[in-house]
Amino acid sequence: MAKKARTGTSGHHDSERAMAKNTAAEARAKAAVRDVQSSSSAKTRGMQQKARAKRG
Repeated sequence: MAKKARTGTSGHHDSERAMAKNTAAEARAKAAVRDVQSSSSAKTRGMQQKARAKRG
């Protein structure tokens, strides 16, 4: 019985730690997605400028 209670509390602790890790990972993933979007938009902007220069 005592062992069961102990594992229950440790499990709760682990889940809290895992949740903190998940939120950190989510924030990192969101930042990465934002970086990719900004870089790709910059790339397309550069391509459009090049195309305009060729045409001009």
